[in-house]
Amino acid sequence: MKLNKKYKFKKVSENINAGNVLNATCVKTYYINYTLIFLLTLFLMSGCNDYDLPETVIINTPITNGQSLNNASKTKLAGIYKVVKGQEIFGDTLILKWSKDNNLSIFGGINGLYAVTKGIKKDSSIYGYGYWRYALNSETGGINLQLNPSEGSYSILSEIDSKISNLRIKGTFGLGNNPTSEPLELVYVRPFSKKVLQDDFRILAHRSGGRTSDLLSISENSLEMIGFTENLGSTGIEIDVRLTKDGVPVLYHDEDINIRLTKKSPLNGPLINYSYDELSKFIRLVNGEKIPKLEDALLKVIDSTNLKVVWLDMKSINNSMAKVIPIQQKMLERAKQKGRNLAIYIGLPEPEVLDFFKTYSNYQNIQSLCELSVEDVNNINAKVWAPRWTLGLLTPEVNAMHTQNRKVFCWTLDNESFIKKYINEGDFDGILTNYPTIVSYHHYLRK
Repeated sequence: MKLNKKYKFKKVSENINAGNVLNATCVKTYYINYTLIFLLTLFLMSGCNDYDLPETVIINTPITNGQSLNNASKTKLAGIYKVVKGQEIFGDTLILKWSKDNNLSIFGGINGLYAVTKGIKKDSSIYGYGYWRYALNSETGGINLQLNPSEGSYSILSEIDSKISNLRIKGTFGLGNNPTSEPLELVYVRPFSKKVLQDDFRILAHRSGGRTSDLLSISENSLEMIGFTENLGSTGIEIDVRLTKDGVPVLYHDEDINIRLTKKSPLNGPLINYSYDELSKFIRLVNGEKIPKLEDALLKVIDSTNLKVVWLDMKSINNSMAKVIPIQQKMLERAKQKGRNLAIYIGLPEPEVLDFFKTYSNYQNIQSLCELSVEDVNNINAKVWAPRWTLGLLTPEVNAMHTQNRKVFCWTLDNESFIKKYINEGDFDGILTNYPTIVSYHHYLRK
């Protein structure tokens, strides 16, 4: 079985996050036809943005009045599973791990496969429903899972801490916008290892979750992506910080307003030429979101996620430290008051940005992350060294950083063979990637 058509999953991630589900009966043929004609016309007129037209992924809801699982049941259900049916799409091994909002994320070893499902129980059975997708292309479809009493749900839902055995999850999946009719069957193999459970290894999502160019249904560097990224396995995020004309720190990667990251608008050219009010009024990211303020983004992290790390990649060519560091300090205090173990690092990618940082008073006591030399890391007392992944495992240097109580994150690593190597053979404290689902798969597989 092979998909021969590519799909862009549109807005289902937000529906899953809110506990809502698309139903096949809601898909009107005339709506799809006229929508596609309209989009195709815009596409041909624009002559840009090489995106596939969106298709609707149909998700069939098995039940409508289920309840959330408790934390003990979630812990028992998470782990490593063997794929008995459905290997052609899902591979031979899957990781099941709970994220937020009762979402059960699934990670596989083919094309960065992941699934986002809503996990619920009714009576003595457990259900999961949502969608699957390949991170390395736009192939997607619906997915339904069910665990019945005869297949092991009693041991998951029981308050008795008994050993799990003979756990078999059955279900179906769909291809593209077809109904979920293909068989899927998973058999429980083992829980996560003690090494994985005790390790504080960070899975850091580039641009808060991945690049917009990877046809994600949520735009990079948006509040919406920050709220969703944990479903991809992320335990931390990197976000890009620039100043507007009136000195407001916002999240945006490129120097210019462009149709790669935003919808067409009256504005173009450098972002710094415009005030925040102008950006808020006229600019929308490619999936319709606003460019967010840094302060709002950090509030989102603290109040609505379980993320452990925020890496602020300082992009402005002018000195933005005086605007950004006070926000960082304010948000660190807020996190502390809420009992959150959250690190917010000022990222220093270039010598010019490092020089700006060193002009700030008390800079050696500011949480910072330096991408430059080991000497620079020591001189500014950075909490994290972040070398480029192409420099190799750097084991002696990493160990030296650890003796100084510093962490080491490598960036931006997307090649799966190197991700596997760096996780299994390296001593890094985290990996920054555009594909957190791939890093999650190999991280949670570790014995």
